[in-house]
Parts: sequence; C-alpha cells; structure tokens
Amino acid sequence: MDNSIQQSLIVPEDLSNVDLNTRIWTESKMVWKIAFPAMVARVTSFGMVVVTQAFIGHIDKLELAAYALQQSFIVRFINGIVIGMSSATETLCGQAFGARHDHMMGIYLQRSWIVDGVAATILLPLVIFAAPIFRLLGQDEGVAIAAGNMSLWFIPYVYYLVFSFTIQMYLQAQLKNKGVGWFSAINFLCSSYPSVLDICEKNLS
Repeated sequence: MDNSIQQSLIVPEDLSNVDLNTRIWTESKMVWKIAFPAMVARVTSFGMVVVTQAFIGHIDKLELAAYALQQSFIVRFINGIVIGMSSATETLCGQAFGARHDHMMGIYLQRSWIVDGVAATILLPLVIFAAPIFRLLGQDEGVAIAAGNMSLWFIPYVYYLVFSFTIQMYLQAQLKNKGVGWFSAINFLCSSYPSVLDICEKNLS
C-alpha cells in the first residue's frame, strides 16, 4: 500500500522516529521561522500608520481628522484589494516552488507587478479625487479639503504596497522571508524617527 499520504511535510525523515515532544518542538521552530518575519512585516506596516497618526495628532486636530479619514476609508480599501491580489502570487509561487519550477516564480512575480500595478492605477482616482468624494459623503468642508491635499502624498504609498506585498509573497513561498522581516523593522524605525524628530523640534520651538 502507498503510504505517501502519511509522510510528514515538515519534519525531516530522520526525526520521524523521535519522541512526540521533540517532533512538536522541531515543527514549531520551522513554522515560526516562516511565521515570525511575516508577523513582523504586518505589525510594522500597520505600525507606521499608527505612529504617523499619533504624531499628526500633535500638530492639529484638523490634520488628524483628515489623516484618519483618508487612512481608514481610502488607503485601507486599496490596501485590502492589493493584498488580496497579492495572495494569488503566493499561491502560484508556492505551487511552482513545490513543483521545482523555480524559473516560473520570477515570471509569476513579474506578472503580479503588472496586474497589481494596473489595479493600483485604476484605483488612483480614489486618492486623487479624495476631496470631492468626502464632500459627497457629507464630510465637513475643511476636513475634506485637508484630506484631499494630504491624499496626494499617498500615491507613492499605493505603489509601495504593490511591490511590498508581491515581493513578500514571492520570498515567503520560498521560505526566504527573513529578509522581509528585517527590512520591515528597519523601514519602521527609519520612518518613525523623522516624525519623532519633527514633533520634538516643534515642541522645543
């Protein structure tokens, strides 16, 4: 009888006869080796938004309301669409990696850049015309204008999401997402430092 369906997909064959506690510990280490960098990337990505919003609150209430409105409505909507489309990259690259078709992973990554980039471009009017959209939704005129002016600075961020998510999925499918975790942590620190420095300078002056 074929016992291939009973073969472990994570634990090496030389550990198949080891006691249960050792096998659980070994599998847990392997899982966390993949999961922890992905967690760091998600937490720091959301952390950049939270830190920025926290420090904008020190500037003015109008800017805080405009940023919160822009972030909670438009940016999160675009973020959800891009990350949903990027999950297809993870699926395709994971299948190619499992089938040892390594050359196809790069092709899938490049295709995802094109498809996700086109989708992000289609969604750009939500960012460009944020002020009329918020007026249509009944927001205060001052908040709508401030959010519209602020939203233009989110255009590079939209394309950052495209490359960030697709590359992360591409590396994660190959079990090489440790670099993504380090890059995300460094990016979080580098983006938070100017905010802290700017607010401290304003408070001192």
